[in-house]
Amino acid sequence: MTDIPNVRLIGIDFEREGKSHGYIGIQHSTTRSCYYWVPLPITCIKNSSGPTVLLISGIHGDEYEGQIALSKLAANLQPVDITGRVLILPMANFPAAKTGARTSPIDDGDLNRLFPGEANGSVSQQIAAYMEHALMAISDFVIDLHAGGSSIMHVAAAIVVAEEDAVRFQQQMALAQAFGAPYTIVYASRSQPHFGKIALTASARQGAIAIGAELGGAGSVTSNSLSLTELGLIRVLHKIGVLAGISNAPPPMRTQVLSSDRPDTMIWAMEAGLFEPAVTVGSSVRRGDVAGRIHVVDSPGYPSTEYRFDEDGVVTVARFMTQVQRGDCLYRIAFRPGHSPGSHE
Repeated sequence: MTDIPNVRLIGIDFEREGKSHGYIGIQHSTTRSCYYWVPLPITCIKNSSGPTVLLISGIHGDEYEGQIALSKLAANLQPVDITGRVLILPMANFPAAKTGARTSPIDDGDLNRLFPGEANGSVSQQIAAYMEHALMAISDFVIDLHAGGSSIMHVAAAIVVAEEDAVRFQQQMALAQAFGAPYTIVYASRSQPHFGKIALTASARQGAIAIGAELGGAGSVTSNSLSLTELGLIRVLHKIGVLAGISNAPPPMRTQVLSSDRPDTMIWAMEAGLFEPAVTVGSSVRRGDVAGRIHVVDSPGYPSTEYRFDEDGVVTVARFMTQVQRGDCLYRIAFRPGHSPGSHE
């Protein structure tokens, strides 16, 4: 493992057979506690030889399905159940997860924009560095669980940042199919400027086959979204070959593949006000359809502004919070196979 000087392991040994719980400690001196370390909880379950799977949630602290599902898995999964090694990191950005925020209250770090991190950087940069150069570096597979957080709803979907190598891409798609979400959204690896800084591409840099998932949002959890998360994890672990025995999970539903290979698939608020949505996640839309309206309520008689979709597609992201400022994302869409910009499906 790469040496990250301000990181220590407490109660955990990734080479030990059996099951252990512990912490990744990130040194952070404060007025309240001069020798404090930020404790990232982690579980290692190891039995014999086999692939290593890293399960991540809490990269954004206000996304909860993954945190609950991985907490339950860490408690219930036993060494006898697996062949290989499973690493479970349920609160990757621990300071953010403890406060229920997207970013860290220590340094305002968005962990999913900081990979590969810096060994001597801020707390969030050190977390990113340790995750990529220590955890991802020893992993054969990585599953990164997300949701829409406090501000948006996201359609339930497996997420694939497409590998350029055809064999690796097929492995990604096989895991996405096994996860069994209603949608699988495939992003071209260079379609977004920040993709080089996210956990999925960091995992790929270290040689792991990685997929993500988006599983709800609005800062909440439903029984349906949690069930999808838990069953998806079981099916993926079986697909990889780590989970022994016969799965009790039902077979995955057929997933609808969408592509999002351009950065201009969002509608942005251009003024502050109250947002009235016209559609929600999963809606099929056509170019020219009304997306919603923004009302400037504190200016009596001021006309509302209407927003329309520029493309045909499926709504994958919809704003949940009604109050908006200029620059807030209102919607994001993805496309069915065969779509070309400007075309009608």
